[in-house]
Amino acid sequence: MTAARMARAIDPPHPSPMPNDCVGPLLWVDGRRSDASRPAVSAFDRGFTLADGLFETMRAYHGTVFRVERHLERLAAGAAVLGITVPDHIAGTVAAAADTLRDLRWPDAALRLTLSRGVGTRGLAPGAAEPVTVLTAHALPPREPLAARVVRVRTTVGRRNEFAPTAGLKTLAYTDAVIAVARARAAGADDALFLDTAGHLSEATASNLFLVKGPLLRTPPLACGVLPGITRAAILELAPTIGLDPREEVLLPHDLASADEAFLTGSVRELSAIALADDRPMPNGAPGPVTARVDDAFAALVARECRA
Repeated sequence: MTAARMARAIDPPHPSPMPNDCVGPLLWVDGRRSDASRPAVSAFDRGFTLADGLFETMRAYHGTVFRVERHLERLAAGAAVLGITVPDHIAGTVAAAADTLRDLRWPDAALRLTLSRGVGTRGLAPGAAEPVTVLTAHALPPREPLAARVVRVRTTVGRRNEFAPTAGLKTLAYTDAVIAVARARAAGADDALFLDTAGHLSEATASNLFLVKGPLLRTPPLACGVLPGITRAAILELAPTIGLDPREEVLLPHDLASADEAFLTGSVRELSAIALADDRPMPNGAPGPVTARVDDAFAALVARECRA
């Protein structure tokens, strides 16, 4: 048994449903249901020691994971860049977790799938390693109205490096985001916005950014170090159906300052309206009417694709 497989309490891959009052969290390690209160990964795992890995955060509605195929495709694309083999069981593990959520009758849940290179040689060279996967599920409260999903953001001094080999990948290295959020909250904001190295708007710490200007719905392009968000892509698809002109284009801080409305998107947060950007209120309020239209369209899309 390898070090990465030690100290695990593992049940069969498809356990009997837990009681309906279970609030989790739930855990699967390497495709098998595990005890969330016990150690799951070796202390020598490269994901732990070097952030050598990737992750996906997904949202399940009544046991159906929204656009799970897109999440797994993004994970596979990132793993190809890092040279990590994606275990064959991953899709089946996510499906088994979704079955469990349905059995437990959880209305909404957040799932995080982590893929680590595993235990390898010391030092930076990867060497031979057996990939490790960890999937967790946490129950989410009922979806709040958009008026309750309002945030204040502040531009941080840190930059997204659009030239980095990991630009646009959802790697385990999130220290820059942790620091940016801490500084934003110390300054009275809820989240931080990154610029890229050229001073263009990029993204928030764990969300994509959209600006509204008249009928235009604008978002920074992937070339600005932006994560190709699953919700971001859905919003770009929906925009023309509700009378908006979606644009992926280079944006500067003055574009945010002159926007009518702005909002953030992410798999778990869905849409969050920006009320204050660098202490400036959005002219159309928060949430503004266009943001509300987009949120309604997104909720309808989720209802169509994730029927109970």
